Amino acid sequence: MSPIEFSLIAGNPFYLATLGLSLIGWIITFAGSAAAGRTGVNWFYIIFELFLILGIAAAIATNSIKYYRFSILTFLGASLVFIVALISEKINSDLAEDQAVAAGAIFLSLVTFVWIFSFGSEEGSIVVNSINSLAINKVDRNTTQAVHGFAQSGPISPGIAMVPTSIQEPSINNTVVVTPNPDYAYKAKALYDYQANPDDQNELSFSKGEILDIADNKGKWWQAKKTDGSMGIAPSNYLQII
Repeated sequence: MSPIEFSLIAGNPFYLATLGLSLIGWIITFAGSAAAGRTGVNWFYIIFELFLILGIAAAIATNSIKYYRFSILTFLGASLVFIVALISEKINSDLAEDQAVAAGAIFLSLVTFVWIFSFGSEEGSIVVNSINSLAINKVDRNTTQAVHGFAQSGPISPGIAMVPTSIQEPSINNTVVVTPNPDYAYKAKALYDYQANPDDQNELSFSKGEILDIADNKGKWWQAKKTDGSMGIAPSNYLQII
């Protein structure tokens, strides 16, 4: 499992705002139900919503939305049914507590609609690209060292990785040669998923969190070996020496 990085939430205003609004709506709904002394199915809705919010926050913080997209959308669909039922039941009540529950549920419904639309959009779509563009820690490929060794604004120390862009350029002008039996003197942890360029047989695919053996930690590309014995080259700014 990927480590939890709260900076993935704090560094993206979209995730921060929607999670904040959902928590506000949940707190209002919880407080109204508690003040009215409600029992039964209302509390099932409330507990369901809490676990859903925490689950989405955990998926964002571990950068695993893409792996659980279908499950998240399924639970969001069920959540929307519960929320609409709650609003319909409480919106016309004369009790201030029930009206508070309805108000909190309306907050939750708005966030749920936004989440269904955003999490249901494919990678590379305008919606997903717009959300990713809001992230504070992103790299300008024109002014910093690119993932595959194009222009750079300054040297990058080994072990300090940049956040890569979602677009991977082909590895042209790559002079790293894979040797059959090198001395793997280092180990590195993969900071991000990487999919090898199919046009370059030397490149090595790996997953975030994977530990690789490294032959040499100099340059923009490092010769690496995975635990299954497969070898190839990997972009250094996707890796961190450990």
